[in-house]
Amino acid sequence: MLKGSTVFGMGLLAAVAIAGCDGDTRSAETAEDPPLAIPDSLAWFNDQVIAAPESPAVYLDRGKFFLRGEQSGAAISDYERALALDSTLVDDRHALGELRFGIQDFEGAVREWESVLDTDSEHVPSLLSLARVDLLLRSYDPALKRINDALRLDSRLDDAYFLKGRLYMETGDTIKAASSFQTVVEVAPERYDAYIQLGMLYAAAHDDLALEFFKTARNLKPNSIEAIYDEAMFLQEHGDAEGRRYADALALYDLILTLDATNASAAFNKGFVHLEYLSQYDSAAFWFGTAIDLLPYYHQAHFNKGLALESMGDPQGALDAYNTALSFAPAFTPAALAKGRVIESMR
Repeated sequence: MLKGSTVFGMGLLAAVAIAGCDGDTRSAETAEDPPLAIPDSLAWFNDQVIAAPESPAVYLDRGKFFLRGEQSGAAISDYERALALDSTLVDDRHALGELRFGIQDFEGAVREWESVLDTDSEHVPSLLSLARVDLLLRSYDPALKRINDALRLDSRLDDAYFLKGRLYMETGDTIKAASSFQTVVEVAPERYDAYIQLGMLYAAAHDDLALEFFKTARNLKPNSIEAIYDEAMFLQEHGDAEGRRYADALALYDLILTLDATNASAAFNKGFVHLEYLSQYDSAAFWFGTAIDLLPYYHQAHFNKGLALESMGDPQGALDAYNTALSFAPAFTPAALAKGRVIESMR
């Protein structure tokens, strides 16, 4: 049976579309007409503001131009000017909330989204953004109410079901969490992140169905190291007597290292499989050494390399590895115990 919980992570900053402005009103139906160009000059937008300083649109257009250049502060200022001229622009006020959240002005973001709902109580994006904040604050009842309010307005909101799944994961109801994420992929089959969540839920329950979800995630994003790693970890932790799953896990870690030659975790896990499951200590030492080359202060890799060397009958090499592990993590008890064991054996 599914049970357990996970840590909630969130990201609210949504990209705001760049809108082009062009005074040319000719029909685009004739072949000789050139495509409309998106202005890329700040001077052009400044001229529009000078020409129509009472128009919210010119400030919004310039704000979107600033966003394209990743100038969040200037964009926020222009959105504020536009909304001061027309406070009923709820979609733009919502976008301003997202921008404030992106610069960690959380109170300002909440203020904007609440203002949107004061004007339009059925504004779904602001309902969901505030629900995300409630989840961050672990205010689960208000979060669930906002999510359900949004779903009453649109029963096919994959973002709402995803948030509900995260809420249930945080509160330990993994049955409802799995059901919510399952609804996400039914409504939006391309939702890679929901397949990952389903895989993690079923992996925690030691259910092989996890593999199907991880594989589906990999089909959606073939080069996703996250999905490859999650699948490899499940195979590693749920090996079979014939060793096929260990071999498959090792192949997946090789794929990760092909995609990212600096991935110390993949090298470490290759060493761990050789050490713990295959008793191939020379290969284990090699891969732990590779992980150390990639991340010299990786104290667990030093410790595990010591275990491999100790199993190979090299107590001095093992002692050196344990000492190095302790130099990076003096309170790492397993290394201290192993060091004492090796010293005793060398007397």
